[in-house]
Amino acid sequence: MSQGANSEEARRSARMDMGGPEQLKEEIRQARAGAWIDALWQDIRYAARLLRKNPGFTGIAVLTLALGIGANTAVFSIVNTTVLHPLPYRDSERLADVHATTTMFPGFQLGLSWISFEQVRKEVSAFEQVSVYSKTDETLTGQGDPAQLKTVGISNGFFEEFSQMPQVGRLLLSQDLAEGQEQVIVLSDALWRTRFGSDRAVIGRTLVLDKKPYMVVGVAAKGFAFPEDAELWRPISLTKESRQNPTSFMLNTVGKLRPNATLAQAQSQLNTIGDRITHAYEELRGGYKLPATSLTEDRVQAVKSAYLMLFAAATLVLLIASANMASLLLARGWARQRELAVRAALGASRGRLLRQVLTESCLLAFLGAIVGLALAVGGISLFKVIAPGDTPRIAAVSVNFGMLWFALGSALLAGLACGLAPARRAARLDPNSTMHEGSSGARGSTGSIRHLRLGNLLVVTEVSLAFLLLIGSVLTAKDLARLLRVDTGFRTDHMLTMDLSLGNPQSDDAVIHQQQNLSDILQRIQHLPGVEGVTASLNGVLNSRMMLYSNLRFEGELPPDQRAKGTSHAQMVTPGYFKMLGIRVMRGREFTDKDIRGVQRVAIVNERLAKAHWGTTDVLGKRMSLGTDDKGNPEWNEIVGVVADTRDISLDSRPSAEYYTSLFQYGVGSHHIMVRTVGDPEALANSVTHAVWSVLPEQPVTHVLSLSQTISRSLGQPRMRAVLLGLFACIGLALALLGVYGVVSYTVVRRTRELGIRMALGAQRGKVLRMIIWQGLAMGALGVAIGTAGGMALSKVIATQLFELKPTDPATYVGAAVLMIGVACLACYIPARRAMKVDPMVALRYE
Repeated sequence: MSQGANSEEARRSARMDMGGPEQLKEEIRQARAGAWIDALWQDIRYAARLLRKNPGFTGIAVLTLALGIGANTAVFSIVNTTVLHPLPYRDSERLADVHATTTMFPGFQLGLSWISFEQVRKEVSAFEQVSVYSKTDETLTGQGDPAQLKTVGISNGFFEEFSQMPQVGRLLLSQDLAEGQEQVIVLSDALWRTRFGSDRAVIGRTLVLDKKPYMVVGVAAKGFAFPEDAELWRPISLTKESRQNPTSFMLNTVGKLRPNATLAQAQSQLNTIGDRITHAYEELRGGYKLPATSLTEDRVQAVKSAYLMLFAAATLVLLIASANMASLLLARGWARQRELAVRAALGASRGRLLRQVLTESCLLAFLGAIVGLALAVGGISLFKVIAPGDTPRIAAVSVNFGMLWFALGSALLAGLACGLAPARRAARLDPNSTMHEGSSGARGSTGSIRHLRLGNLLVVTEVSLAFLLLIGSVLTAKDLARLLRVDTGFRTDHMLTMDLSLGNPQSDDAVIHQQQNLSDILQRIQHLPGVEGVTASLNGVLNSRMMLYSNLRFEGELPPDQRAKGTSHAQMVTPGYFKMLGIRVMRGREFTDKDIRGVQRVAIVNERLAKAHWGTTDVLGKRMSLGTDDKGNPEWNEIVGVVADTRDISLDSRPSAEYYTSLFQYGVGSHHIMVRTVGDPEALANSVTHAVWSVLPEQPVTHVLSLSQTISRSLGQPRMRAVLLGLFACIGLALALLGVYGVVSYTVVRRTRELGIRMALGAQRGKVLRMIIWQGLAMGALGVAIGTAGGMALSKVIATQLFELKPTDPATYVGAAVLMIGVACLACYIPARRAMKVDPMVALRYE
C-alpha cells in the first residue's frame, strides 16, 4: 500500500476515533450535497449561456410561457380571493346563512319571520349564536346635502357573531334594543371617513335619519362591512304585527356554529323546526323549510360557476403554452443532438444530460414566470376595470405573495412537463449512431419518426385546446349579443331613471301627503323642456327588482290541475306608465287619474297571468285579491286591462306572470321615476333633480341613470366573461398558430434532402406546396375533431352560463372549425413556400 493511501487511512482512523462513523457519514453527505449544488450551478450557467446565444428562441419560449402563466396566475388570484378565500371575519368558516323556502313563493329564498327566528335562536343547539338583520335605505338630513344611506337594523349578538370590536366608541349593546331606549347608531369606517372626516368628536352627536334622531355611539372596525354595502347599523325596529306574522319573510339570519358542530347537524335541527311551523300555521301548510348554507358559499354562489369557468379557460391557455414550449424544446433538442452526443462521448452520464435539459427548460419557465407576473398584474387591473361594481369582494382582489408562489409553482410544473420529453430523448442518445448520422439527425430512423410523431401530437393537443377556448369565446360573445338584442316588450331608448325613497308612511294622512308630493314632482318634470313623458313605479325596469304577494286569490280561476305553475310578480305604477313605455294594451284600459284611494281598487294583468289562471285573455271584469281586511275578508281588485308580456325584471329572465296596481291606490315609501326625453337623457339629469328638490328640498335623488346605463350595468358579468374568454381564445389561437408553424418548419428542414430528390425527379412545386400544407390541415382537422368532442362533453357545464343559446350551436362549431383550420393553413404557408424554393442540387448535398 502506498504512502498516500496509508495517510488517507490514518486520517479516516483519526476521524473515526474522534467522532465515530456518524460524523464520517455526515461529512460524506455534505460533500455529496456540495458536489450536487456545484454541478447544478454549472448546469444553470451553461443553460443561461445557451439561451443568451439564441435570443430568438429564448424570446419566443419565454413569451409563450409568460402568456400561459400570466393568464393563469391572474385568474387564480381573482378566484382565490373572491371564491376560495375565507371571509375576512374570525371563524368565518363557522358562519351560516339561514333562509326560508315556501310553496307560497316557489323558487325563491326568503328571509325568516320573527317567529321562526326566535325558535331557531332557542332550539338550534348547533348554533353558538344567531342574529338577524334587515336592510333599508334611510335619508340623512341636517349634515350638508341630504344623502341616502344603506342602513342595517340588527338584533342582539350581531357584532359578537362576527367577532368585531369598535374602532371608536362602542358597538350596540343588548339594552340598546329594548323598547323605550334612546335610538343609537354605529357608523361604518367608510362613512366615518368620507362623510365626517374621521372626526372622533362624532361620538355623541345626533344624526337625523328619516326625520328621526339617532345618537352616534361608535365606529365599526376598519374593513368591516356586513352586509357589504352597509354604511351604518342601528337596533332593528319591528312592529307588533310583523313580530306576530308568520309570513313576514323580512329577516336575514346568520348563525354561528359551535366549534365542534357541523352544518349538517344544524340543518337537521332546522328541519324539525320547519316541520313544526308548517303544521302550526295554516298559511304555511303547503310547505315550509329552513335551509342553511355556508356564509362564504352564499356570498359567492352567484358568480362561482362563472369564475371557475374562467379559471378553467386560463388553465387551458397554460396547457397550450406548455405544449407549445415542449414542441419548441423537441425541435431544439433535435438540432442539438450532435452536441449532446459529443458530451456523452466525453463521459457525461445519462443523468447529467437529463438534468442539463431539464435545467434549461426550468430556467426558461422561471423567466416566463417573471414576465408572466407582470402580465398578471396588468390582468388584475383589467379585471377591476371591466368587472361590474357588484362583484363580490372585488375590493379585496390585489397583488400579493400568493400570486408569486402560484406563478413559481406553475413555472416549475410547466418547466418539468415541457422538458421531460426532450430530456428523456437526450438521455437515450447513442453517441456512435448520432455521430455517424451527422447533423441532420436520425433522418428516417425510428427515433426521428417518434420525434416527429410526438411533435405532431403536441400540436394536435394545442389545436384541440385552442378550439375549445374558441368555442367558449364565440358562445359567450353570441350570448351577450343576444342579450343586447332581446325584445323587452317596451321601449328602452331616451329614458332617464332615478330612485326616490320617501319613507314609509305610518298613517292615511301621511300616505295622502306622500302621494300628493309625488304627483307634484311628476307634474314639475313633465313641464321641463325636452321631456316627452314621465311616470313612476315601485320597482322600475331591468334592475332585478320585483315584488311578491302571498295569499293571492283569483275569482273564477281554472282548477289547480289546469293552471300554469309559477309565481306572479307585482308592480305598482302611475297613470301613463304603459303608454310611455310603449307596452301594448291588448284589452281594456290603462290606469287613470280616477284610480285613487277610496274608490274601487283595480288591476291590470299581463297576457301570461291571464292565461295561467283563467286560460284566456278575456278577463275584463274578473277580480283578484292581494290580501284581506281586518275581518279576514278578501279585498278585491277588478281587472280593467290586459297588457302584453314584458321582460321588465332583467334581460336574461323570461317574461313572467305579472299584474299591475295603481300606485295612487296604495301607500308605499319608495318610487322609481322614469322620464322619456326628446334628446340625450343624461343631459336632463340636473334639471330633473332640481325639479324634485323644488317640491322636496331635502329629498335625496339616487341612481340617476339612463336606461342604457342600467342595461349596461345589468350585463356586467356576461360582458366580463365575453371579454376575458375572447382574450384567452386569441392567445390560444396565436399559440396554436405558432405550434403548427414550428412543427411544419421542422418537418421541412428534416425533409430537405427528400424534397430535393422529389423535385430532381420531376415533382411539381405546387404538389410540394400541397403536401406541406396538407400536413398542417391534417393536424388542424384532427385537433378540431377532438375539440368538438370535448365541447360536446362539456355542453352541460357551458349551458349554465348561456341565455337561450344552445351550447351545441351548429353555426358556432362550423364557424370556429373554419377559423381554426384557416389558422393551421396560414401557419403552414411560410414553411411550404420555403419548401417550394428548395434547390435540388443544394438539397442533394444537404447534411
